[in-house]
Amino acid sequence: MMPVNIVYLSHGSRKYHDQTRFSVLTLLHLLLQQQRDDIRIVVYTDDAREVPQHPLIRAIVLQRAELAAFRGPFDYVHRIKLNVLRRASAELDGPLLYVDCDTRWLHLPDGIFSRLRGDGGQAPLCCMHVAEGAFSPAFFPDYHRYVQQKQAQLQRLGITDTSRLLMWNAGAIGVPAGSTAFFDDVIGVSDYLFTRVVPRNWVEQFALSLVACSRYEMVALDAALHHYWNYSYEAPLYLASFFAAQPPGLSVPQLAAACARHDWREDELKRLQAAPEHKRQRRRNKLRNSLQKRRIDLKIAIARLGLRLRGQLG
Repeated sequence: MMPVNIVYLSHGSRKYHDQTRFSVLTLLHLLLQQQRDDIRIVVYTDDAREVPQHPLIRAIVLQRAELAAFRGPFDYVHRIKLNVLRRASAELDGPLLYVDCDTRWLHLPDGIFSRLRGDGGQAPLCCMHVAEGAFSPAFFPDYHRYVQQKQAQLQRLGITDTSRLLMWNAGAIGVPAGSTAFFDDVIGVSDYLFTRVVPRNWVEQFALSLVACSRYEMVALDAALHHYWNYSYEAPLYLASFFAAQPPGLSVPQLAAACARHDWREDELKRLQAAPEHKRQRRRNKLRNSLQKRRIDLKIAIARLGLRLRGQLG
């Protein structure tokens, strides 16, 4: 049976490593509980020491220069994920299912694993976390307008069918084996759109949705995974407390079991969210991120001017 690779990207500060560790361990517990050997966990990381050591888990180190190159000329952080997935598709045997670090596994989606492997000659599919909705004047209106008005440009990018287009959450991305060309195309579409559409925060997700919906049957991972993206500030604090409270000397399987049985407390996350000191820190973070976005805006304004002068803005 062709193994499925569950792929993570873990780099940067402690909070990302903690979230990855928790998600990986909830998955490992399910695999050990069911005595599975058909799933591999692969963590692309800038620090292999942060990855739990177990025969079912493999750490692949990303060099600092490689991470910088993956960001591209406009320092777009989500471009790293697309390039890591392109690399994973090229170097890992079998289908892959990428999962964001801010997740925890609830059960194994064996039906989706089977479809990703193409068992029984089934047509290939793309699995993403959830379908967020159809583009409309009320839902991502700028992206909706772009799709409506730029069909010729999209066709030149290989997007020949937008009739099934939905915005899919990119917290999970599952594709068949040998999907390097798919990620090449997604990166190309994302790079093209990044200088041409706003808001830019979700360009990577927009590009993935455009390319995937035009080529694959789409299915949702959904209930197999809890994606707590709405607690991006609070969850790392919550998980730091959880790991600090664990007894020293636990084996990796024991820590995996502790993660799996942990009672995830939404009320505690909301308490952290409401605390005045955390509200102040979130405002400071927002200001810092805003300054970074302004720097990117300036780079893009210069790039757009060059495209316009060359008649390539589209």
